[in-house]
Amino acid sequence: MSLYPGPRRGEPEHNFNLMIISYGHSSGPLLVADNPNRVKSLYSVRDVPNPPNLLRKKHTGMSRRLQKEIILSKEGKARLTQILDNTESKMVDMMDEYSRAPTPEAVTEADLYAPKESPRELVVGIMCEEGRHRSVAVAEQLAKLVTKKPRWIVEVQHRDLVGLVESSEEDGDEEDAGTDGSVSPTLGRKSTKVAKQKDKEKKKMLGRKIGSLVDEEL
Repeated sequence: MSLYPGPRRGEPEHNFNLMIISYGHSSGPLLVADNPNRVKSLYSVRDVPNPPNLLRKKHTGMSRRLQKEIILSKEGKARLTQILDNTESKMVDMMDEYSRAPTPEAVTEADLYAPKESPRELVVGIMCEEGRHRSVAVAEQLAKLVTKKPRWIVEVQHRDLVGLVESSEEDGDEEDAGTDGSVSPTLGRKSTKVAKQKDKEKKKMLGRKIGSLVDEEL
């Protein structure tokens, strides 16, 4: 028998949502509209040591190498554990509250005058200074480590990585997939130097191909 309540009649199978959002203090606060259906928890990881400058210039928190650098530090491990414990506790509380709420068939006259809607969405905001390294790394790790519960959908967003591309050569592939296997709407940042170098290499290769075609025609 499941420890968690099943969906009620007419409700979707997955009706709880965990949204994990990374963001940077330098770009302003995380704006999440107040909603009786939503619970918010905001955390700062600005006191977690930053990875070496050279690593940060080349990679964002989407890089597994940079994630290890942050999470393996004493401060990073402690903060991730704290956020993980708090998040899982809130998820359980939300499901308990939902199970105690009256079903449509059991609504009383008092409920009609003072309706109470149990929250279905948990927003966890994780902040660092720029929203590109520490907060991104912790958000990605949190999504991987949180205990999968029935009827929960877990999503990750990186507010301050929108439109940027991650260079992840050391990982062997581009880390552009979301935790649930879907393509993330926000990607990591690609080093300008790396991008310029690759453009130069492409131009050189193109020049060689053109040169070989001219030689063949002659």
